[in-house]
Amino acid sequence: MADDLGYGSLGCYGGAQVATPAIDRLAAKGTRLTSYYSNGSVCSPTRAALLTGRYPQRCSWVPDSDLSAIFRAQRKDNPAQRWAWGFSSKEITIAEILQQSGYRTGMTGKWHLGYDLLFHPCNHGFESFRGFMGGAVDYHTHIATHGLRTLDWWDNRELRNEDGYTTDLLTKHAADFITRHKNDPFFLYLPHGAPHTPLQVRDRNSKASKLARYREMIGMLDESVAAVVAAIESNGLREKTMIIFCSDNGPQMTFGTTWRTAGQFDGLKDSLHEGGIRVPCIVSWPGKIPQGAVVNTPVMTMDFFPTFASLGGVSTPADHRIDGTDILPILTGADAGPQRALHWESRGKWVVRRGQWKLSDGTRLVDLDADPAESKNLAAANPALVEELTRLHKNWISRMPAAPAP
Repeated sequence: MADDLGYGSLGCYGGAQVATPAIDRLAAKGTRLTSYYSNGSVCSPTRAALLTGRYPQRCSWVPDSDLSAIFRAQRKDNPAQRWAWGFSSKEITIAEILQQSGYRTGMTGKWHLGYDLLFHPCNHGFESFRGFMGGAVDYHTHIATHGLRTLDWWDNRELRNEDGYTTDLLTKHAADFITRHKNDPFFLYLPHGAPHTPLQVRDRNSKASKLARYREMIGMLDESVAAVVAAIESNGLREKTMIIFCSDNGPQMTFGTTWRTAGQFDGLKDSLHEGGIRVPCIVSWPGKIPQGAVVNTPVMTMDFFPTFASLGGVSTPADHRIDGTDILPILTGADAGPQRALHWESRGKWVVRRGQWKLSDGTRLVDLDADPAESKNLAAANPALVEELTRLHKNWISRMPAAPAP
């Protein structure tokens, strides 16, 4: 999973500003999703949805008593990112249920679901963890750029720094995990920090422009994909392994007419316009998933949980609600997928998409098939549809648990 990577930032999605040969090869040997959506327009809600298979709004609230004082105060100031300060132990993660089924589970990368040790990845089903728990670190020193602004580089449950550039280190630890567990079924979660800020490249003294550094960071992300695929292939695991490449939300920045990092879509990270939530996703599994295929069925991050659970032959308790759906039939071409409404809510804004129609805040209706840039508001011409979709979204909201009042 890339961090803040936009739809228009890869060659296989029409991006021409940076070469991404490894990711493009993955798409050529797999299926490219053109209506893949992150569950959130910022980092943490999408990560919560990936690991739980649930809308982040459904994920259990972590009480103030579980948070250190400094993080309690920070969460109060930024409720839209509440998952960043704590991920409830009541949640069931895909790592937990796969681990119970005999899978080796590892994570190397960005956690961003709680800074306190109570929320450590090893308490949520991962038997190994290398990376950082916060939202971002200096790519060279591994000092957190937010929160306590201290060292945030973990070797399982111990803080232990190491020399190296963050993207390269995470790639190395991922490849090591693959080799170490080549004889076991495994689930490896590799959420990179790139190309999220700070815009730092391997040369810590680089004076290159912001645009040049951004290009280079995506190029190094592409190198990481090449190295991980090589580790899988060299261990004879390619036909046994499903590889997914995606982003957690839209791009943090764009470069005007020089480079529209969200491609044809309007909006950036922290926006519920398509550019903030519609992101690249590639799924590759030789012999199982068609090569060079394109799927336009809307899919969300939360769908990976039930898909992985089905592949692993595991399930969650009957009384534990999962919102995602198994998308393997969509990926194999066996089924077009369910007709369903998809929902988002953030910072007082909301969106529902059903079929080609997207309604924002009950006032703006667009036909995404005809107008992917969301330039024409068709609400006035379709009042009945606006009313129906508004009612649908309000019903969805009514089924989500309410957060405690501040």
